[in-house]
Amino acid sequence: MNRAFAPILMVLGVILFLAGQWIAFEIYANTKLSRVSHNMAQFIHHLYSGDTLIKLNRADENVFILRTATGRVITTDNAIGPLKADDFIAASYNRDGNLAYTYTKRVSLSEYLNTFTEKPFALGISLSGAIVFLSGLTLLIREVRGTEQRERKTRGGSMLQEELTRRLKALRVAFAMSGVIPGESLSEAKKILDDIIKRMEGKS
Repeated sequence: MNRAFAPILMVLGVILFLAGQWIAFEIYANTKLSRVSHNMAQFIHHLYSGDTLIKLNRADENVFILRTATGRVITTDNAIGPLKADDFIAASYNRDGNLAYTYTKRVSLSEYLNTFTEKPFALGISLSGAIVFLSGLTLLIREVRGTEQRERKTRGGSMLQEELTRRLKALRVAFAMSGVIPGESLSEAKKILDDIIKRMEGKS
């Protein structure tokens, strides 16, 4: 019963764990896309308002730079701060001497994990999945160990039965020869019986 039920628990645990991870990833990805889109909309709005130094609400997500053919530079204020190029994915577009650069912060595992731990629903589903999986694994291990123990007991019982059968056969031979060599045969029979009794009592 446990051997059939354990794999079901393990599969269910994996599904729940992955479901929690997927929910957390969707939340993280959609939140990041929302921030990037908001920054872009804000930059375009200030651009058409005539501003040349634009402050973004989420300055950690994007950097925008526009260099016009006339040499005018329009940029977000975080472009003049210390930035690590490796932290951003860059894209550029050039037309008629107007050059636009956009920098978007890379997807970060640490940020994803922060989002994951901050969302109780996703975290709860993943933890539930891990617990269900471990429960199924524990049941399976117990069932396998129990089967091995039963097999060892069965093998041990079979070996004891075979040994007793051999001794009883020897006893039968000893009794059959009692007419030819009475003293020795009876002594041998007594020794065999003593051995059988000791084995049955667990003394040897």
